[in-house]
Amino acid sequence: MTLPAFDFHEHGGLHADSLRAFLVHCARNSVSDIFLQGGGPLVVDLHGRKVRASEFRIEPPQLTRLMDDVFSEQIKGDLKAGRGVDRALQLTGDMYNRYGLERGESLRFRCNFVQATIGDYDMVPALTLRTIPTVIPELDALGLEEDLLPCLLPHKGLGLITGETGSGKSTLLASTYQYTARNDPDRKIVTAEDPIEFLLNFPDAILMPEQSQIGRDVASFAEHLRLTLRRAPGVIGVGEIRDPETLSGAIMNGQSGHLCLSTMHTNSPGETIPRALMLVPEDQREAMAWNLLSNLQYVITQRLLRTTDGKRQSVREYLVFDDEVKESLGQLKHTQWQDWIDNRLSERGERMSDKAWRMYQGGRIDRKELLTVISPREITRREAM
Repeated sequence: MTLPAFDFHEHGGLHADSLRAFLVHCARNSVSDIFLQGGGPLVVDLHGRKVRASEFRIEPPQLTRLMDDVFSEQIKGDLKAGRGVDRALQLTGDMYNRYGLERGESLRFRCNFVQATIGDYDMVPALTLRTIPTVIPELDALGLEEDLLPCLLPHKGLGLITGETGSGKSTLLASTYQYTARNDPDRKIVTAEDPIEFLLNFPDAILMPEQSQIGRDVASFAEHLRLTLRRAPGVIGVGEIRDPETLSGAIMNGQSGHLCLSTMHTNSPGETIPRALMLVPEDQREAMAWNLLSNLQYVITQRLLRTTDGKRQSVREYLVFDDEVKESLGQLKHTQWQDWIDNRLSERGERMSDKAWRMYQGGRIDRKELLTVISPREITRREAM
């Protein structure tokens, strides 16, 4: 899997406009991530594989100038002060087809800036840019399980989409918002994101979604949740639950009769509740556990596995917290919930490992990719069965 070459010489070398044109080139060719490091070459992620995209290396002062010209001179000051920066970049074409974009055509990228030691260089910038698809995929195109679709939009409560970085959580959320706008148009959608990734631009919607960016439109996820209750919301989106205030606010919104959707960085439904409870002080975990259980509607954990055709496929492990599940968990201590959830999914062959194993047996993934999900000992055990 290779990336078609981009001729920087034809564009007059590496500068702000040629970098923008290169980003468009990447988005056109299914690149998911672009990496720029002081002292290193341009590197991209193409279907989960790292590909070198330039023969030249970017000297640190040159990368700093690019940051100033493409983004803001403020970023280098933040990095020198030890503060990482998250931004969104939008490129829009004009009548001259600037950057290779048609007039009015736009592309967006999620950008992360940090300072690091890279090879022989100390205190140099490193940029990671994630391409954001311009077209939000349909839920069907994401391969969403048939039994999961009817459970995505309950009247109220908390729905969590979890997984590691780059597992497609934001894409699944955006697709869910799009599905809501089309199939339940009376529900007003309000979100807070850090930064805004997919633009929820649904021209046929009765009421357009309202997207707020943390640090620009609202101070924090917790503040967004506080303000949202007075905005007559139907579906409330929270980019990520990562502090006790946001967790409490999400639960409170669910208790108030709204549906709150958010993400967490956890690797299974069973792990999600214990990880959420670790956000709060120990003496508050018992009460928080029961509040969370009463409001939780589902946990969907997702991964993207590299397939043998050079692409990637989403794989999900999920649990819908219906009355039967809540009643069973309610008879246990909250410290026992993870084992109960894991065992239930294992008994039904619905763990991530079960699905990866079936993909391996069907030739969809190779052994190397299988090992990212299942231990060598577990593979040996399954092969002996």
